[in-house]
Amino acid sequence: MKKISVYVFLLAIGMLIQSCSEDSDPNLAQVSLDMKAETTESTINGRQINSELVFNEVLVGVTEVEFETFEEDELEDIEGEVEDEDVEFEGQFVADLINGTSTPDFGMASLSPGTYEELEIEMEPFLDGGFSIFISFEFVNNNDEVITAEYGNSDELEFEIENENGFIIDAGTTNQMLVLLNLDALFAGVDLNSAESDNDGVVRINNTSNSDLAATISSNLDQILEAGEDDDDDGDIDDD
Repeated sequence: MKKISVYVFLLAIGMLIQSCSEDSDPNLAQVSLDMKAETTESTINGRQINSELVFNEVLVGVTEVEFETFEEDELEDIEGEVEDEDVEFEGQFVADLINGTSTPDFGMASLSPGTYEELEIEMEPFLDGGFSIFISFEFVNNNDEVITAEYGNSDELEFEIENENGFIIDAGTTNQMLVLLNLDALFAGVDLNSAESDNDGVVRINNTSNSDLAATISSNLDQILEAGEDDDDDGDIDDD
């Protein structure tokens, strides 16, 4: 499994938004999870003038989401990963990052209140085609032709999102977690005009087709995830 560390140092309040919940156990913290894609240089579901890419589908195959305290992270550094440690979200979740949904739904998880240092997200290649990440998009080549392209990553991936100050979550609240995948960062430095298309005209980028471009995208993986609070529930991480 490839492990990618993503360090998030500049979140002033933390990466969890807390709101009141009358039905939650007052001794536990409730956590819900949203995952979405973001781009400022391109377009999602609709072409705009001068947009570099048009993204039509962004899927990731999530199998585990886990919160770790400072103590758990230090123990893991010393003794290695513990097989029976608690995992807040576990299963096979097909997360649609354009629509901000998952199948099945992530639902709600309960965990002990306290300060957490790290969020770990594991992805496995159970999506159609044997991918852990699948992205369908369009681009305009040097001949002004609209080209359909697909990127697929078939690796097992683990992302670690950390905050050096920790994330404090309180009992008796619902904590909304928002994780954003930055599509601009993922495709940074990728020369799509050098890609070879298949007989059907589709450019496929994976470990067997246009593998040099797939390698460039893989080198960007440690830059693509960000997490933070979303006070106004608008699908964007709030400014500090």
